[in-house]
Amino acid sequence: MRKILIVSSAIAIFGICLLFYLAKTSKPNFVPLSEIDSTYIGKTISTSGRIVSVNYNKGNVFLTIYDKNSSINVPIFSNIAKYLDVNLRKGQKIVVSGMVDEYKGKLQIIPRKASDIKVME
Repeated sequence: MRKILIVSSAIAIFGICLLFYLAKTSKPNFVPLSEIDSTYIGKTISTSGRIVSVNYNKGNVFLTIYDKNSSINVPIFSNIAKYLDVNLRKGQKIVVSGMVDEYKGKLQIIPRKASDIKVME
């Protein structure tokens, strides 16, 4: 009986460690901007686009990115914006990862950390 308890405990600890590792190293699926719709709400994805507007308000940064005929808002809240090591400007192409949400009828991607925003050019 004791042997079963030790083995099952070891397997449980291994499983928890494996889940933790996968959560830390997994990358979100890339979805082209034109394909993002309400079915993605609540899901974490990556997409890319060119910045067409940048607005600053009380430490928050509000971007709109565009690619071909589609655009999406990217709110970067102050708790994340303060860790950005790049100066975001209109015209830059970026890759952003985050959770898709809806605010006032418009879709947005909310990054969870500063490294979720990468300037490509």
